[in-house]
Parts: sequence; C-alpha cells; structure tokens
Amino acid sequence: MNKKQKYLVGIVAAVVLVVIGLVLVGVFSNGSGESSDADKEVTIVITTAEEELANETVGASSEETLMEIMDNHFDMAVSDEGFVESIEGVEQNTDEGLFWVFEVNDEMVTVGAEEFVPEDQDTITWELMAF
Repeated sequence: MNKKQKYLVGIVAAVVLVVIGLVLVGVFSNGSGESSDADKEVTIVITTAEEELANETVGASSEETLMEIMDNHFDMAVSDEGFVESIEGVEQNTDEGLFWVFEVNDEMVTVGAEEFVPEDQDTITWELMAF
C-alpha cells in the first residue's frame, strides 16, 4: 500500500470511529425523546362533561410553567390575552358559558397557567366548566 492509500484508510477509519461513537452516545442517552432536563413529573387530566380526553404523566423541568408543559405535550389554542381557548381540539363556548379551567391536586389556583409552576407529582385537572 502506498502512502496515499494508507492516508485514505486512516481517514475512513477515523470517520467510522466517530460515527460509531455518536451512535453509542445516542443509544446510551435518554432515548425517550424527552428533554434530559426533566426533573419532575406531573399528571395532566383533561375532561369535559362527556369524556376524559387525556390522563398522562409527563416530565418537565423545575422552572417550566403549566402553559409551557401543556404546549409541549398537548394540542392547544391560546388567546392573545393568555386564555386557553381549546385543548385537544375541544373549544370553549362563550355563548354557552363553557370555559377551560384547571385545578391542582383538587384545589383551585389563583394564578393563570402562564404563571403557575407545578411541583413534582402534582396532578393538574383541566375541565371544560359552565359558568
């Protein structure tokens, strides 16, 4: 083998080793697709009068707000003022007085979803309620 061929074999071997290393890093890292900075779990329950749309435990970072968690895991529409208008395709109905509201661990919350930061193991229940 001449010098040029040895040089090319060396480059190919280095590229193969780099690719194998990247694959192994991907295999042994958090392969679930969730962010590796998820350091808490919260359960999200979404209900209407007729059905339960979701009941899922999701990972979140310690500073992530409820609105960010919802936006990352569910289909939502939010008004410019920050009010939830629909969740999972189910819209509120202002004419009938139906609005999306949430409770945390079966207790009312006095701040909006954009400000509320859930704690580890909280259960957040969204319900389409009549007012």
